[in-house]
Amino acid sequence: MRVTFIKRRVATLAAAGLAAGALFAVAVPGTAEAQSGSRICGNYWKGYYDNGQKEVTWSRVIEVPKSDGIACDVAINRTDRVGNPPQETVNLGVKWGDRQRLQNVTCEYFSQDVLDSKHGDDVCNSMLRADNVFQVKNRTISQFYVKP
Repeated sequence: MRVTFIKRRVATLAAAGLAAGALFAVAVPGTAEAQSGSRICGNYWKGYYDNGQKEVTWSRVIEVPKSDGIACDVAINRTDRVGNPPQETVNLGVKWGDRQRLQNVTCEYFSQDVLDSKHGDDVCNSMLRADNVFQVKNRTISQFYVKP
């Protein structure tokens, strides 16, 4: 009788554990959605060298909350110059194209489409988000360089 009671208790605890695990898997976002509340704001430039045959990308961005349009605008304005791209671009004679604004784009889009996944599938994992306008004004600008 005691053995049956223990078996039932173990089975009940196992079922509860499985149910809790299933609930956790549904309730907790996966890595791909880790920055669902963040957006990338800033600018990027396409540059060309070797008689326009080769292309590089240079971006300057800040991660902000997706609901803060003012912080995004400040980030775009703060990153509106090419600044200091890698010395390699100077040595190659890169000619920079027009500035392209990044306004409230997802981390995944920026990482995979603009940067061609050269810095991973989600660069926000390595960035420190600026949670308001004051932090945007003082946050170090994240810069990414993509070459062929």
